[in-house]
Amino acid sequence: MRVAELAAHGGPEVLVAGSRPVPEPAADQLLVRVAACGVCGHDALARRGLLAAPVGSVLGHEIAGRVEAAGVDVVGDWVGRRVALVQRIPCGRCPECAAGTTARCRQGPGFYGEDLPGGYAEYVVASPLNAVPLPDAVDDVTGALLSCAVGTGLKALRTAGVRAGEVVLVTGAGGGVGVHTVQLARHLGATVVAVTGDAGKVAPLRDAGAAEVAVRPDGRELRRIAAGLDRPRGVDVVVETTGAPTFAVALRALRPGGRLVLVGNTVPGDLPLDPGLVIVRELAVLGSAHAARADLEEVVDLVARGAVHPLAAQVWPLTEAAAAHAALDARTLVGRAVLRP
Repeated sequence: MRVAELAAHGGPEVLVAGSRPVPEPAADQLLVRVAACGVCGHDALARRGLLAAPVGSVLGHEIAGRVEAAGVDVVGDWVGRRVALVQRIPCGRCPECAAGTTARCRQGPGFYGEDLPGGYAEYVVASPLNAVPLPDAVDDVTGALLSCAVGTGLKALRTAGVRAGEVVLVTGAGGGVGVHTVQLARHLGATVVAVTGDAGKVAPLRDAGAAEVAVRPDGRELRRIAAGLDRPRGVDVVVETTGAPTFAVALRALRPGGRLVLVGNTVPGDLPLDPGLVIVRELAVLGSAHAARADLEEVVDLVARGAVHPLAAQVWPLTEAAAAHAALDARTLVGRAVLRP
C-alpha cells in the first residue's frame, strides 16, 4: 500500500512517499481502508520530533474509512461498514478502560502515528473498541474530523462542566479543534469568546457562533469583552487549545471560581502558572485528552442531525502530505486540513 512516511524530523519536506505491506489485523481487530485522514497540529509536533513518533513513522490519527476485513474473534457485522476511528485503540480490560477513560489506557495497541502506523496510508488496523459506524448522511471527509477535531472539544467542554448561559473563551479558535469547540459551546447554550492570532479568521469565527472575536488580545481587552457580556470579573470557562502562547492571559481572564481546561500546547514545555492567582481566585485548571468512543458516538449523532457542521479547510491527495503540512504550519487555515489516499 502507499503511505506518506516520516523520512526525518523537520519541516514538511520530511514527509515522503513510501510503500508498506497491507497490515494484517489480529484476531480481535478490523482492517480499515482509509478514505480520509485529518492533519492535526499534533502531527506537526510529531513531524518536528517533539513527540513520540520516531523516524520512519506513518502519522495520522484522524481516520475515516471502510472495514475490509475482520479477525476471527470480532463479534458483529463490521465488514463493509463505513467507520470513524478514535485516535487510540484501548485494551478494553484495564481499570482505565473499565472506567470509560480509555484515553488513559496504556495497555492496548496504542495511538495512531506513534504506537501504530497511522492514517497517512491506504489501510490501518482498528478495533470495535475504537470504531464507530458512520451514517450515509456523513461523508468520509467529515467523518475523518469527528473524533479529534470535533470530539476533543466536546470532551473538553464536558470536562469543564459547561452549562447553558455561561461565557466560554476558546483560544486558538481558528484551528481545527478551536473552531469546532466554538460551535459546540454555542450548541450547549454558552456565549463564546473566540481568540485568534489572525484577523482574517474573525468572520469565519463569527459564522461558527462566536459572540466576540479577539485578535491577539491582552488581559485588558479580555476583561473589557467579559464585562460587555455581563461578566465584569471574568469569563466562566477557558478552553485552552494553544497552550504556552496564550495560557497566562487566558488564565487571568477567568472569574473567581472559573475553570480552565487545557487540551493543547503548541509549544511543548513548561507553562507560566501563577499559583497565587489560582489560590486567591480558587481557579480549577484541568487537563483533557482525546475523545473516547462514547464521545465519538455523540459527535456522529450531532453531525448527522445538523447540530454541528465540521469544517474541512482543504483536501489534498495523500501524495501531497507535505503541502498539507506546509499550510498547517502557515496557520492560515480555518478548520482542518484533510488527506485522501
